[in-house]
Amino acid sequence: MTLHVYNCETSTIRSEMVRRTKADGAFYGLRLHMNTDQTITLWGTSPEQLMQVVQSLVHTVANTQPSELPTVPGQMST
Repeated sequence: MTLHVYNCETSTIRSEMVRRTKADGAFYGLRLHMNTDQTITLWGTSPEQLMQVVQSLVHTVANTQPSELPTVPGQMST
């Protein structure tokens, strides 16, 4: 599944750290709330593991050349 998230002047994204306790341990998340009533949550089994996920995303964005892909605003594809 591909989810397109556009950061523009009509979009507001607010981040929040969350913790969930399950029978097999705690999970830590970085939740991104959007003004469209949608959220994206990145999960890890520790705050350090969650930080590694976020750092990996930052590294990918910083070190990847953009490619031109045809898109339709608001389109979700699988």
